[in-house]
Amino acid sequence: MRSPWRESRRRRAAWFALIVAVLLVHALFGLRVLSGVIGWNTSKRPKAIEVTFSKRVQPTAPPPATAPAPTPPAPRPRASRVARASSAPVPASAPEPAQPPASAVATASTEALPDAAGSAEPDMLQRAQMQRAAIQDAMRRAAQAAAAAASASEAASAAAVAGPGRPPFDWPPATRLTYTLTGERGEGVHIYGKSTVEWRREGSRYEVDFNVHISPLIDQHMYSNGTLGPDGLSPQHYDESFSFLFATPRTRHIEFGDSDVTLNNGNRVIKLPQTQDGASQFVQFVWMFYNHPEWLTPGHVVQIPLALPNNLRRWHYQVLGTEHLDLAFGAIDAVHLKPLLDGPRRPNEYPFDIWTAPSLQYLPVQILVKVDDHTWALLALDDLPMQAAGERPAPPPPKVQAFPPPPPVGER
Repeated sequence: MRSPWRESRRRRAAWFALIVAVLLVHALFGLRVLSGVIGWNTSKRPKAIEVTFSKRVQPTAPPPATAPAPTPPAPRPRASRVARASSAPVPASAPEPAQPPASAVATASTEALPDAAGSAEPDMLQRAQMQRAAIQDAMRRAAQAAAAAASASEAASAAAVAGPGRPPFDWPPATRLTYTLTGERGEGVHIYGKSTVEWRREGSRYEVDFNVHISPLIDQHMYSNGTLGPDGLSPQHYDESFSFLFATPRTRHIEFGDSDVTLNNGNRVIKLPQTQDGASQFVQFVWMFYNHPEWLTPGHVVQIPLALPNNLRRWHYQVLGTEHLDLAFGAIDAVHLKPLLDGPRRPNEYPFDIWTAPSLQYLPVQILVKVDDHTWALLALDDLPMQAAGERPAPPPPKVQAFPPPPPVGER
């Protein structure tokens, strides 16, 4: 074979160009790898929580809500002491006091008083007044008892719907979900890929990593960290990156304060209660549906405040009902939630349908991202989730070396 260096000047230039192109591709690939490994463009990230996924989650029935307590019988009306003290019997022709309404009894008693006053002794008039007062007092007590019983019944029913008898929510240990991605990018162009979601926690601190890879060109990564609280997840930092081929990833950031949120465009907006980001929202749904299983009733609309790189607003999802899905690991029932849009899709916003499985700790088993009729991606869980054996305990505080106190002045 003839050496390329003995070729013509034009062919030697072509060989040099090829070598330079190969070196450049390797350099760009190395930068991509380093960017993902050492966390370039993610200066706000704390040290990653280390976990080991060692067990596979098996479908189990969710804990049922407590059945409504039986309605206690209404207490019988108690006659007043004035009525018990009266020994005069009620005439047989008079109606029973509990049957007519209070207005009728009062009217009848009032009309009878003038005749009694004109034909009877004063003690008979006093006795009639006492009987009327006793009847009105008994009916008032009965009405109060009925109202109290109805109020107690409504409170018991509302508490049962909210599931007070469920065990208190316990954040799951570190969990890893893997999805197979299929879809279309434009008319007739099919796409394939993989996606992973990792949830990690250590004490009251959490991390969520959401990675999407579309072979062979596109990578998208979303990351959220923050703390756990009584209202679910409380994000502190969010960043996302998007890259095409070997180009440098394009990153965007969101910072969460106590009362405001700093978006990627620099705008500071008011923080709504339970505001989430693009990665934490999937775990927040788990918290929401466990504590409020009644929200998964068909027709119900679920709201979640969502901070995106350029805006913060409430998103609405309508519950369509339970669907039977045939996934790679087997069949499972999941509840379908569909986004309700308030107008045309905004730039860099991708509404998604979500299928949450109550038998798998309300985890998302399927996600559909639809841009239009010809551009969409379906993420379907390809295996049962993996979890850590338990929560990794928080590291102990650093030991502080104790020094003996200095001797008092004058003692050496």
